[in-house]
Amino acid sequence: MDSKFSGPFGLKFGLDGVIGLVPFIGDFISNVISLYIVFCGMQLGCTPSTVLRMGLNILVENIADFIPALGNIFDFFWKSNNKNIEIIELHLREPTAATNKSRLVLGLVAFTLLSITISSIALTAYIFKTLIEWFALFTS
Repeated sequence: MDSKFSGPFGLKFGLDGVIGLVPFIGDFISNVISLYIVFCGMQLGCTPSTVLRMGLNILVENIADFIPALGNIFDFFWKSNNKNIEIIELHLREPTAATNKSRLVLGLVAFTLLSITISSIALTAYIFKTLIEWFALFTS
């Protein structure tokens, strides 16, 4: 789905990137195929953390698709289906390694999101504190 054809400069692309160029329907079809790959991983016994990591790959691709044109270009480089098939293959070869790597990736994502949230709260509190102090200077 992601790298069946060769383009200029040796760039590999597949039907996922081409189908994704069709508004709405293309993304729907791409998502159905991507979710089918995840479902196959579940059937093959992938652990929940591995399945979540596969879902994260699809989520990243879908978030990028919200940006017109750039999202379609991103599809040609991210290749979530290839990543997910590699994750399934790793799980079949070394289930423990696949699970550990997936837990690490999910942990890093959770840490990053938590850090962004805490930083946003701290920045917002600082801005409000500064505005209140600034406003107090002009009212007294």
